[in-house]
Amino acid sequence: MSFAARFEDPPAVWGVGRVVVGDTVLTWPVSQHDIDDEAAALAPRLVDLGLGDRGLVLIVSLLSQAIHVAPFEQAAGLLGARYSSADATPYDAFRTVSLVRQLHPHVVLGVDASVCDGVETLGADLGTVFATVGAVAAADADAQQRLEASGVPTARWLRLGPTSAVSAPGDDVLVYDEQRWQVDAVDGELALTNRVARLTPCEGLRTGVRGQVLAPGRLRLDA
Repeated sequence: MSFAARFEDPPAVWGVGRVVVGDTVLTWPVSQHDIDDEAAALAPRLVDLGLGDRGLVLIVSLLSQAIHVAPFEQAAGLLGARYSSADATPYDAFRTVSLVRQLHPHVVLGVDASVCDGVETLGADLGTVFATVGAVAAADADAQQRLEASGVPTARWLRLGPTSAVSAPGDDVLVYDEQRWQVDAVDGELALTNRVARLTPCEGLRTGVRGQVLAPGRLRLDA
């Protein structure tokens, strides 16, 4: 290998993320190909949430969730849309509120219980904050229940192992890419196997998520 090629070729590892399985945190290296391929898989999920050309999605997340978030950022670009970011912490909830007010996003992805806590600590009402947003995708069941109780059209974003599944607002069926991932229910727990090449392969990875596979590409979480 030439000196130039050594420094010009992209590294095999794009980054090392975390996959949370119950109380266990797995380190999960991914490649640029993994990110690009997940972006192509997730672009239709953003379309289902109402994102289109020249739209904007606000992604609320943590740095440790980068391998799940980066594909959504790239997917927005594939649709001709833009993205902005805020941290999924109660302390940064003021920025989520401010960005919704200033940028008028079509979709807000990743609101969790801690963000809801932060919004309420500010003395704001969830229904009022997200009133102009077409779809808000909650990242956990607590946030989903609180958003729905406030009258917000609420979808669900599930980080399932190293990939994602997303529902439409008001629908309890989450959709994942069945061409790239196989999901099986093992004793009521969802297990994941990659069907296309990934830097870090998984075969029957127990995800710690309880649910049912309704059909290839479609699942429902247990209550």
